[in-house]
Amino acid sequence: MDMKQPKPNRSMEQQIKRLLLTVFPVICLILFLLILMLLTVNTQYTGVLQSANTAADFNLEFKAMLDLGMYNHVILPRSEKAIDQLPMDVLDDAEEVLRRLEVTTTLRDNRWRVQSMLDMCRNLRNYMIEIALEESYDNRMDLLERNIRGETGLTKLIETYMHDFIADEVREMARLQKQLTSQITAVIIVVVAGVLLLFIATIWYSVRVTRRITGPISALSKKAQQFGEGHFDSVPVDTHITELKTLDSGFDEMARRVDALMEKQIEDQKSLHRAELELLQAQINPHFLYNTLDSIAILAESDRGEDVVDMVTNLSTFFRNSLSKGEDIISLDAECKQVTSYLEIQQIRYSDILRYEIHVPEELLDCKVPKLILQPLVENALYHGIKNRRGMGTIIVTGESDGDDLLLKVADNGAGMTEEQVRILQAGIYEDRHTGLGLVNVHKRIRLYCGEPYGLFFESTSGKGSTVSIRLPQSRTLGEEDHPQ
Repeated sequence: MDMKQPKPNRSMEQQIKRLLLTVFPVICLILFLLILMLLTVNTQYTGVLQSANTAADFNLEFKAMLDLGMYNHVILPRSEKAIDQLPMDVLDDAEEVLRRLEVTTTLRDNRWRVQSMLDMCRNLRNYMIEIALEESYDNRMDLLERNIRGETGLTKLIETYMHDFIADEVREMARLQKQLTSQITAVIIVVVAGVLLLFIATIWYSVRVTRRITGPISALSKKAQQFGEGHFDSVPVDTHITELKTLDSGFDEMARRVDALMEKQIEDQKSLHRAELELLQAQINPHFLYNTLDSIAILAESDRGEDVVDMVTNLSTFFRNSLSKGEDIISLDAECKQVTSYLEIQQIRYSDILRYEIHVPEELLDCKVPKLILQPLVENALYHGIKNRRGMGTIIVTGESDGDDLLLKVADNGAGMTEEQVRILQAGIYEDRHTGLGLVNVHKRIRLYCGEPYGLFFESTSGKGSTVSIRLPQSRTLGEEDHPQ
């Protein structure tokens, strides 16, 4: 079974060159044949015309002049210079013209006539010399009439041959003129037919090449339209043009990548919402609420009304800031107030072991940050740092400008961690592993909103405390427009 061979791929430049290489040799061949035909006929016509012009140089009064010159010579008295007095110049001119005609004529009959007339001229010269040498008048007159000017004389015969020669040349010119006209007509027909055929062939090939180009372009345009409508699955465009094939494969690769990025974006958004929910659930947990309410009850029984008011006020502020009217991005000032409410509540509960300080420059308070990023770090510092050491502990929250970035730090002088523990904690944050410390959600939300260079960074010394740094872009407009693509 014969397999159909696939068409080779060609570039658009190769297609155009192929068209030119097809048309140009045909045009050159037609022009060469036409020029050859015209040159051939023109050469023949030029030869006949030259013969006719040379024949025109032959003195048509040759017979009359030679006859009259010889008659005058016959009637003159004889002298020693009789031969010199012959009209040889008329005969010489005639022979010169005949020799030129012998070279220029292309007709076989006329060449024979020219040779015959040259023989007649030689005989005529002999007869003229014979007359010049004859002493008798009557004999000279008889020779003149019989051999030269009579009805059978050579001048009459030469004149007849010359008339026949000119008549044949004129007929040949007429024939060549007719042939030239026919060939010119044929040339015009051939040129018109050739141009028409070339035009049709060029149009056919141009339409074919145009379809090879416009068809795939239309298919690519349709694919782009489908791409804009969100349809990323498409079949490859059938084309053998290299540029369009490259464009199509690049377009398919771009569509595949965009599709993958969109799927990743959707997954990231889902992860973001899950992280937000988990974060809220982690922060507003029943244990914190129960413990706080128990602490309020104990304070009320102990007649510590002022502390009860402070704790209830801070609890209310904490929950209100946690909700943030449903907004994901809040000001650093609001975030600091939220973590202050949390620390005030915890300080009332753990007044014997907890102190805190918050130092954030006023010019940074209007910076935008994702909500609930400080409270989990403070809670982590309290429960895994301060409570695991003896004596009073301190949590310090600071903020500073670091070039174009905002650097927030939560430091404690609690139990601290070993280098191995810090490494494991940092790896768990970056590899999205659950650490049990509520820090993964904070780091993940920062990355989703701000991009890969930002997030959480840990420093710790066992027995001396830990510091968690938050690096964010220093922006007053952080929001959806700043999400990484």
